[in-house]
Amino acid sequence: MDRSTIAAIATPEGIGGIGIIKISGPKALDLAAAVFRRGPGSDDGNGNGSPGQFSGGFQSWRMYFGRICEPATGRILDEVVLAVMRAPHSYTREDVVEIQAHSGPKVLQNILDLLISHGARPADPGEFTRRAFVNGRIDLTQAEAVADLINATSDAAVDMAVSQISGGLRSYLESVRQALLSVLTTLEAAIDFPDAVDAEIDTEVQVGILQDAVLDPIRDLIQGYEAGHFLRDGLQAVIVGGPNVGKSSLMNRLVNRNRAIVTEMPGTTRDCIEAALINRGVPVVLADTAGLREDPDPVERLGIEKTREYLESADIVLFVVDAGCPARPEDLRLFEGLGDKRVILVLNKSDLAWPDRRFELPVQWAQAPCVHVSALYGTGIDELKDRIADSSFSSMDTPNRRFIPNWRQKALLDQVYGAVSDAVSGFRGQGSFELMSIDLREALSRVDEITGHYAAPDVLDRIFSQYCIGK
Repeated sequence: MDRSTIAAIATPEGIGGIGIIKISGPKALDLAAAVFRRGPGSDDGNGNGSPGQFSGGFQSWRMYFGRICEPATGRILDEVVLAVMRAPHSYTREDVVEIQAHSGPKVLQNILDLLISHGARPADPGEFTRRAFVNGRIDLTQAEAVADLINATSDAAVDMAVSQISGGLRSYLESVRQALLSVLTTLEAAIDFPDAVDAEIDTEVQVGILQDAVLDPIRDLIQGYEAGHFLRDGLQAVIVGGPNVGKSSLMNRLVNRNRAIVTEMPGTTRDCIEAALINRGVPVVLADTAGLREDPDPVERLGIEKTREYLESADIVLFVVDAGCPARPEDLRLFEGLGDKRVILVLNKSDLAWPDRRFELPVQWAQAPCVHVSALYGTGIDELKDRIADSSFSSMDTPNRRFIPNWRQKALLDQVYGAVSDAVSGFRGQGSFELMSIDLREALSRVDEITGHYAAPDVLDRIFSQYCIGK
């Protein structure tokens, strides 16, 4: 492991009251002592309260008031407070010093440059959290949850990340791991020491362990991802419909700002436009798309192709029609092509619907939830937002699920489920113990990749590169 001492600005860019520079590594305390000068009334840890050079050793979990100075010139860079955390009782399990300064960008950069000139190395993105993982303070699921917490845009996402930081997913998977080890140990004992095994392996007992303690929990996690990944990633909602039915007006009303251009001319939207909102605690990524119609011009055709790409990844489709016009044949064909997508029918321009001029709901659309709105006047918008949230949570057994895997974890869980299913089939078909053992070892390796018992360096590089510098 890299034993260098790292430093970074840990607070976001901008001007504010407090900015923090974080130092971690074997020389963190020496670096702090080299550039820190005690202020009046500050105790150096040895009862010495006079200003000047710090002569004593820093005590852990103490804060010290003073100034950061250039040792060679005595130039004062800022008045600061030092927070000291000695190893192993720190975030990284290394000696850690946090310098709390004023958050002017130039002030913070000057302090960081001074630390680097005295031997610190600029931290890579996520390197503090990576050291916490490498040093065993947290596992990989907790490390990934740190990034989720930083990026959380809703209360639900915060709660989920905090649960995983607390070790919820790790504990859940540890019981799975122990069950896999139990069955694998039984199999390998029968393979390596057949004469020492007193009786034949009870197939039903081993299958029961794999089913109840491995397959069922893994399936629940996979289903949790499929049902609730929107809490972390945002719900992908796509607005589709024919030209000039008010899709852009609807988007602007939902996000409460003029995000899309609105005109009376059909085909104004030629590309997909995205905007984000928080709806009942759920982050929603809303996409306004090109109107779908036959015989579009070449540029509009490209927009329609992009619309179909968005539909492929959509969690919810807001299917917009004009409440004052009858259904078009292309509307019927588009609806049939949505398959099992969750659809909310939005009858827009409800203010223009009259008994002799209105949209008649086709019988094949009767099962889809339907909301009457007027994007022009804002009527029905709150009901539509409620429908979007209800449709999201209806796919979950509980909207308060404690933890939901991310995509990387879910992909590995799929592999665990497949390998264990093969082993169960081997037991039931009286297959080879050697092949079943290979399947279970494969499953165990994938579980270890999730928690970080084993993870290739390039995987770790990819995970931690997504973090901000200073975390």
